[in-house]
Amino acid sequence: MEKTKKQKCVIYIGDFDLRNQNVQAHLVKNNAKILNRLGYNVAFIGVNREATWEEIDKSPKIDVGVGNIFFELQNTLTVGGLFNYHKTEKRIMSCMDEVTDKMDVHFVISYQSPTYAPILKRIAKWCKKRRIKYIVNCADITIFNSQPLFRRFVMTLNWNYLHKINKKYMDGLISVSRYIEKFYHKEGTPSVIIPPLYDESVDNNYYTSDVTTFVYAGTPFVIKKNVNTNGMKDRLDKILDLCLILSKEGVEYRLEIIGITRDVYTLCVPRHKAALETNSNIEFLGRMSHKDTLKEVKNADFMINIRDRNVMNEAGLSTKLVESVSLGTPVVMNSIGDTFLYLHEGVSGFKFTGDVQNDVQLLKTLCSMTKDERKSLKIECANDKTFSLQKYQMTFESFLEETLAITNN
Repeated sequence: MEKTKKQKCVIYIGDFDLRNQNVQAHLVKNNAKILNRLGYNVAFIGVNREATWEEIDKSPKIDVGVGNIFFELQNTLTVGGLFNYHKTEKRIMSCMDEVTDKMDVHFVISYQSPTYAPILKRIAKWCKKRRIKYIVNCADITIFNSQPLFRRFVMTLNWNYLHKINKKYMDGLISVSRYIEKFYHKEGTPSVIIPPLYDESVDNNYYTSDVTTFVYAGTPFVIKKNVNTNGMKDRLDKILDLCLILSKEGVEYRLEIIGITRDVYTLCVPRHKAALETNSNIEFLGRMSHKDTLKEVKNADFMINIRDRNVMNEAGLSTKLVESVSLGTPVVMNSIGDTFLYLHEGVSGFKFTGDVQNDVQLLKTLCSMTKDERKSLKIECANDKTFSLQKYQMTFESFLEETLAITNN
């Protein structure tokens, strides 16, 4: 009797929570959709940030939309998780063995790490023993300056070791930016840049109001009184500086802020408290579901953001930017990292220069556009399909073929 041929498979393992609708989950799932199109099943080994081991064992499996296997781990990337490391390691290796018993695993792709970094060395050696290619998928270079002192020390040490292991053992690299590609460069190792992608259906109805509407969506900083604005991921304070000048000069506009309430923002940035109490142009909508956030972004005329030039922002690429452009909402932002490699300036992207007078003038110009002009711009922006899966499928396939062709030492 002929032996049944095993299906091709990729194990995708890392610090992502597929029950969540966060940045990591969307990036991993969309990359996995490309792998499915290329004929690979995907086995996920991720974390559940809300559950204990007992709850995970009893919880029903979730439909992640791609692949057909999903293993969950307790989130142990915490100080307490140090004491559960060996239990997590045992569970991970057991899951990987189970997948290889059922399927023909060609690649293991690590996205960050599902627990502390030493597990990656164990995984990489497991791959080498079985002649499976170990690929690193890096989407950011995290800094922990806003964390409490002890956690900052532990996590910085862990991430430094994570990068050291990955550089030594990787057979291929998937990065989201040129900065990361250069950071991880290893002679003779294939690499590819795949930005965060977007694969949700978008209708062709583009709403525009009488007044130009800007939207900011995100979590700009760790919540604490009188926060150090230089430590913000997004400089929401600089956005408000510009918009408050528009209000003072009588310019008609609307700014919707998603992700934080006005009370929390003014606790963190008290210098804006008085101005915001009397301002009718700016509305704080607080935290919203991913679905509702996308709806607000799509209905706005422009998504607005400003980011400081630091390692984290240079290495990453804003997922909110990806979502906005894909929904047909042009982005108003400063040039940081690879941002304007993906934006068609004057159509899907408008660039802040950092000069207050010039940036205020840019916003005034956008506010003076007619409804028809803004709608036309949104349609042109959406039609570009900058971050569609189809655009990167062949690139991904070539990278995998090149990685498979590399002979392991």
